[in-house]
Amino acid sequence: MVRFRAPAFLQTSRFDRRASNDINMMKIAFVYFDLGNVIVSFDPKIAVGNVASRFGVDVAMAEQAIYRSGLQDRFEHGHVTGEEYAQLVRDLLAVSDSQMPTADLLDAISDMFTPIESMRNTVTKVHESGTRYGLLSNTCHAHWDWIARQTWQVSSLAWPVRVLSCEVSSMKPDHGIYQVAEELAGVSPEAILFLDDKPENVAAAIDRGWNAVQCFGGDQAEDALKTYGVIA
Repeated sequence: MVRFRAPAFLQTSRFDRRASNDINMMKIAFVYFDLGNVIVSFDPKIAVGNVASRFGVDVAMAEQAIYRSGLQDRFEHGHVTGEEYAQLVRDLLAVSDSQMPTADLLDAISDMFTPIESMRNTVTKVHESGTRYGLLSNTCHAHWDWIARQTWQVSSLAWPVRVLSCEVSSMKPDHGIYQVAEELAGVSPEAILFLDDKPENVAAAIDRGWNAVQCFGGDQAEDALKTYGVIA
């Protein structure tokens, strides 16, 4: 079988239309969506500011403890639990658990997401097309749990398949998380379409034989799905 690879987005975020006819010859049987910047937008600076303001610590120290220390990466890999993560942050910031309760800290680092409203309709279109779909995201339990508790509840889209880095101990672009995603999709790599905002994650998917497009949620995601014939 000839494998058709996703064309890269140009600077104008438009597809190479010359390739679209060939692409549409491929039947996409499964679509994976990234979470951050595809389904929801987010800003780590907000998370840092939350920790600094809510617990009275210096912004630079908060950033160091959360991100520069590598703790967030470990959390998203599933190498530490929420309680372990919180205790390590408290140790780095030299505060007590009474000053920084675990639940409050996990909410503070997670209260940085905003839904990309049009994506609710876009995912609904994919659902109505009959094409199977799922979520493939680098994230931690705290972020996912916070999102699930919001009134806009991204999780209420009832993702039939969910591959979270913290649950499989592998993060994009490492091959392990893609292997799990392939097994759960249950289709050949050539029948998978993946939408992600980071070029390295898209490249890793293409290396496995997937169709993949670097894009953000909204018009770009909708355009990609139309180009691959998933939605009209």
